[in-house]
Amino acid sequence: MNNIKFLLLGTSLSLIPTLTFAQCVATQDCETLGYTETSCNGGKGVKCPFGNKWACLPTKESVCKEEGFTLACNENGQIGSGDACNGLYKQCSCDSSYKYICSGEGYSGGSGIACNGKYAACNCSSGYEWKDGACVASRPVCEIGALYYSDNTCSGNLESNKTLLGVVIYSNGSSGGGWVMTVNPIATGIAWDSGSNYTTGITDKPASASCPNTQKLVDLGYRFAAANMANNYTVGARKWCLPANDVLQSINNATNFAKVNRGITIAGGTQLGNLSSGREIVWSSSEANSGKAKGLDVYNSGSFSVGEVLKDYNGGIVSVRPVTEF
Repeated sequence: MNNIKFLLLGTSLSLIPTLTFAQCVATQDCETLGYTETSCNGGKGVKCPFGNKWACLPTKESVCKEEGFTLACNENGQIGSGDACNGLYKQCSCDSSYKYICSGEGYSGGSGIACNGKYAACNCSSGYEWKDGACVASRPVCEIGALYYSDNTCSGNLESNKTLLGVVIYSNGSSGGGWVMTVNPIATGIAWDSGSNYTTGITDKPASASCPNTQKLVDLGYRFAAANMANNYTVGARKWCLPANDVLQSINNATNFAKVNRGITIAGGTQLGNLSSGREIVWSSSEANSGKAKGLDVYNSGSFSVGEVLKDYNGGIVSVRPVTEF
């Protein structure tokens, strides 16, 4: 036993991981006793009495690491998820602006750097634009009288290799978009309201009210035949409806009226007012009063106006020419 020395380790060394209470250890092996470090930062630790090994006091960094806090979450768009430990996190997430996957029709990829596979915005394919968090088909700038096609283009010429939807009768100008009307009536002799006088209250006139007005009339039942006829029109897989008052007012002047009829002629359609009766009244979706609705009244002599028409009139001069927005 001459070569064996005893080391009494008291509570002052209780931070050494393998020695947590007073004990007698018959060894001079520092590593066995828990002294495993070659040095401690700033000398914050206990040196082995038998050599140059140290048992270091735990640091915030080491404690946090042992508990799984290892992520800085400082990459593009990242924020820490949950509580932090010494500035580190167990998990990272992305801030709320990184929410777009940027894939599918109309998308060409993400804009900028991704965060967990998501982007703050997307790049759009040709013919699409980034709007309200999505790549949507661009709204072309089309002049009144131009022919509009199913591929979201417009032209002054009839293009036989494309599907014609109609003629532009309302334009939003440089911002793009507007309304297109069929070049032929889809029906004639159809009443606005086939029943007795009934006040619907559906009097909105702006262009944007065209389809909402039509849907409200459809919801009131089959008696509103013109609205139902327009709503059931499905050419080009588009939403069609009766034009609101202001859409018809857009061509209630000599210049625009002539442009529209010229476009209809190029398309091989029936010019406004050129029905066999020599007169045409195009129904709108805007009610005028309990007995009348708004309509574009055209004579083949060249005179025209937007006026009020008896709702229950079903003579051959009244027509349904639905419109769709682009």
